[in-house]
Amino acid sequence: MTDIVLITGASGMLGRHLLSRLCLSPQVERVMVLAHDQPQEFTSSKIEVVKGDVKQEDFGLNLAARRAVGAKVSVIIHGAALTSFSSQLEAARAVNVAGVENLLSLAGHCRRLRAICHLSTIYVAGRRTGIIREDELSHGCGFVNAYEQSKYEAEQLLQAQAHELPVSIVRLSTVLGDSCDGAVNKLGAIHHALRFFFLSLAPFVPGRPESLVDLISADYAAASVAACALQDFLPRTWHVCGGADCLTLAELLDITLQLFCTYRPSWRKRVIEKPAIVDLKTFELFVNSVELLADSMLKDSVTILKHFAPQLAHPKQFEDRTTVSLLEAAGVVRPSIRNYYSKVIQYLLESNWQPAGCEQTVA
Repeated sequence: MTDIVLITGASGMLGRHLLSRLCLSPQVERVMVLAHDQPQEFTSSKIEVVKGDVKQEDFGLNLAARRAVGAKVSVIIHGAALTSFSSQLEAARAVNVAGVENLLSLAGHCRRLRAICHLSTIYVAGRRTGIIREDELSHGCGFVNAYEQSKYEAEQLLQAQAHELPVSIVRLSTVLGDSCDGAVNKLGAIHHALRFFFLSLAPFVPGRPESLVDLISADYAAASVAACALQDFLPRTWHVCGGADCLTLAELLDITLQLFCTYRPSWRKRVIEKPAIVDLKTFELFVNSVELLADSMLKDSVTILKHFAPQLAHPKQFEDRTTVSLLEAAGVVRPSIRNYYSKVIQYLLESNWQPAGCEQTVA
């Protein structure tokens, strides 16, 4: 039996990759893309654009669209989210928590529904440290930013309904770029941080030298989400992350410095020191000083760094053995960060940190 998939957040960082996977799958008959703004042009005959808004009840679908979704949709992939780390908690909840409430309302109308795949983040772990297991679903350790907290609260809502609905939660790590060509189609905090490093606007980084920096490729993330949504897996929580295949913070800085020198030989002449790894208190003092005294460009870098970099001061490793085992059985193998990190850096340098075109050209 084929699936009709409803997807939200298709214009996000994973959108192009995920839509390509879905449209190429013989299991997928149609992909209904929820679009709030003017939709992009799609080339696949499998794609149907549905006007709606995740912040409204039943995603703001009109009566005809709601009836069509209720009668036809068998899989919902919910990826729409406010992902800004600097957002206030109220704004983050308005999209990330209310969006899940509206997802649950809409799911109640779907008579063929066999799977809900909710895209979350591994950083619902917040300020926890140590090993973070896939089956650990709650904690009271606090959060680094409102994004983490709102995604955690959204998970709690879903888990409360897991006995009635086929809910799987995919906790994604930080998406870096494509593992084949290094392409980045949307800049995130990690890409801005690398740019500030290149411009010598990130003199301090909070954390410890041995802290793990968990990154994944965009193609692996998309393939994993597609497999979790379409395969006949039992509903569960997935850690789609680097797991044991991570760079330490010290390694990341050293390798990045080497790559800057390799791909931009003139950069070597600037004699720029790599960022110093400091404790969280020292980093916060630096941030406060910059916000009081520094020029606008350095302030811009600090504004981005201060909302996500403190996560590095809470070292953790995400356990993902069950996820890796199930995905490998489905033919999805995680590429090693050491094999594609250089490609992403080269892409960012050659494109001057301009993301790849986001036009949809899926088959």
